[in-house]
Amino acid sequence: MYFDYSATTPMDSEILDLYCDIQKKYFANTTSLHSLGQRSNYLYEKAKREILETLKVKNHDIIFTSNATEANNLSILGYLSKYSKGKVITTKIEHPSVYEVFKHLENNGFEVCYLNVDEAGIINLDELKKELTKDTLLVSIMWVNNIVGSIQPIDKVIEILKEFPKTKLHVDMVQGLTKIVPNFDMNDIDMFTMSTHKIYGPKGIGTLIYRKNIEISPFLYGSSAQNGLKPGTFDLGLVACTCRAVKKYFPQTLNNYNYVNKLKEKLIEGIKKIDNIHINSINGSPYIINISIPNINGETIVHQLEQKDIYVSTGSSCSSKLKKPEKTILAMTNSIDLATSSIRISLSHLTKDEEVDKLLIALGEIKK
Repeated sequence: MYFDYSATTPMDSEILDLYCDIQKKYFANTTSLHSLGQRSNYLYEKAKREILETLKVKNHDIIFTSNATEANNLSILGYLSKYSKGKVITTKIEHPSVYEVFKHLENNGFEVCYLNVDEAGIINLDELKKELTKDTLLVSIMWVNNIVGSIQPIDKVIEILKEFPKTKLHVDMVQGLTKIVPNFDMNDIDMFTMSTHKIYGPKGIGTLIYRKNIEISPFLYGSSAQNGLKPGTFDLGLVACTCRAVKKYFPQTLNNYNYVNKLKEKLIEGIKKIDNIHINSINGSPYIINISIPNINGETIVHQLEQKDIYVSTGSSCSSKLKKPEKTILAMTNSIDLATSSIRISLSHLTKDEEVDKLLIALGEIKK
């Protein structure tokens, strides 16, 4: 019984079949001038165009990276590379692939503001307005938090930033895309990122979608492939699978949301009947529920559930092995106990109702 869909998702069989088909039929390098290469390049350009069309994004381009961590790094550091200092703004609950980038910037001459969050994991828009100046270079705010599922008011952030034309907006959309129906226009975001293995596609590919008039400098230097921002030969199969995953699951967003939301309501109702379990997720995405069982280490809970063939996590798969208090829970609750005893339960449209029943029974047994 898998409840760790926020860490990664099983690969859709249709998408896996597509990957194998592409590797057999379109193995030629997209930069080769012969007809086989041009066939591959045509498929590459078609995939890019269809992703943008599905997301209804105009005046943007796509760079495919090896994962969303690289896409976040490329967008933030690539855009800021022309500056040696300046003010940038993010939050205290970003994914490590954003948070650690801002720590790096802070150690290298930039003024970094880390916005606080309330008990629901939501930023204070008044604090954002107070911190913004006409010279602020970049604001980076994730749409859906990967630990508790809090959904940031990106629509209101966009409106606020319209008064600051110099300030660019970067949004980590990894946990939101194909899961939450956006209440904002993605055309209004300067740079946003996604990860294919979070939406039932293969690992090894992330995506940066950015406004065409934004100057981003590369980390690597070599060929002119992908506008020179990600030089080198890429896996066309991964690109095609990203396109297929977006085209298949983006239109299903609302239907899957409604199904998963019913599962979440059942799970929350059942957890409330178990004494002394603290629910850290307030509202937010139905796909992510974070709880703490005080005085029991989160890792201990993970392994006790594992013995029952139930799989959850303690937090971000990129940092869960560090054995530190979960920074998102700490920022929300200011409690070391809750931050060290938390686990993340993440759901999917693949989750079955009876699996939720068995999880609730197991949680009750652990508490006893």
